[in-house]
Amino acid sequence: MTLLHPDSDLPFHPNPSWFLGAFNCYDREETLGETLNRYDPLDPAQLQALFDAYVFDEFGEQLGFTSAHRVAMATNLIAALSETNHDFAIYLAIDESEEEWCFPSEWVFPKPRYPFEQAYLALVRHWGVELTAMGIVLPSPSLLGIHES
Repeated sequence: MTLLHPDSDLPFHPNPSWFLGAFNCYDREETLGETLNRYDPLDPAQLQALFDAYVFDEFGEQLGFTSAHRVAMATNLIAALSETNHDFAIYLAIDESEEEWCFPSEWVFPKPRYPFEQAYLALVRHWGVELTAMGIVLPSPSLLGIHES
């Protein structure tokens, strides 16, 4: 059986960029963008605080996301982080012609893998107990090449 988006007939195929979607400032540059620009996304503590405040509530049961959705998101992120040469830059690239997605104006990620490593650390904190109880193996960050600071 195919997993579907909540309240939809569309197949649910998340990719790692889903963990950054809450930071989309398109058409909200003067509100959300200004708020997010007060943070340094290259500071792990600040980025973790942003994940806590903005990301994980978007995928809760109240919005139609189930444990199966969270498993799909987690396994996809783990698979990407497990690939030695995974191209994380593709998730950060903004297509100027589409003009419907942008990061806060001050945000730049010199190491494209970094925000996804931080997403994984937040994922373990937020969903670790639930996913582990379902039998999902969450590799230690060091096995995924994540060095916590």
